[in-house]
Amino acid sequence: MPAVAGVFVVLIMMHSNLLAQNEIKSDKTSAVKKQPRTALLMKQSERINQKFDKFFEKPNPKVATWIALVPGLGQIYNKKYWKLPIVYAGFAATGYFAFSNRDYYIDYREAYICKIELEDECEDPLAQAYSANDLLSLRDYYRRNMELSFIIMAAWYVLQILDATVDAHLYYWQIDEETTLSVQPAIDPTAFTGNSITGQPPGSKKAFNGVTVSLRF
Repeated sequence: MPAVAGVFVVLIMMHSNLLAQNEIKSDKTSAVKKQPRTALLMKQSERINQKFDKFFEKPNPKVATWIALVPGLGQIYNKKYWKLPIVYAGFAATGYFAFSNRDYYIDYREAYICKIELEDECEDPLAQAYSANDLLSLRDYYRRNMELSFIIMAAWYVLQILDATVDAHLYYWQIDEETTLSVQPAIDPTAFTGNSITGQPPGSKKAFNGVTVSLRF
């Protein structure tokens, strides 16, 4: 019996050792399997960060143009944050005039229609205060102002896109010490004193006086 008990204990110990070894192998296997996935995610995140940094490092004119379709994003992409108040102030001003003139246009148009259709029975305050001709003139006046304001707003929208595109182009234009801009007056003295070589009398030659601008780079 003691011998049988000893054998039984030995078998239990061997079984426990096998279980421990299997657990260690499974842990190593899971660690090996998890390590490539973690490394892959880290590499992907590094690539995304590099692309993100490269995207904002040097402005691309094409990217700046497409981003500028949303007002202000082109200026942010070019890192010209000080232009944002100017961009949005232009839209705020043109939008205010456009919609305020639109409201006046609708009011005077409805008053004119009421004045023409109902004549003296019209209860519109504007129709009672103005004649039909005055209402027609005021309606056309505010309609022109409304249309002009919307046109200016559209032009401002295009202008901020051009600003972002040109700004991105100018990023690659380097100015060194050799780049000079000179402005000088251009005066032709023969236009007043005459030319002794050709024998032209004074004042017979047209004056070509002005300013010359020269850019050297």
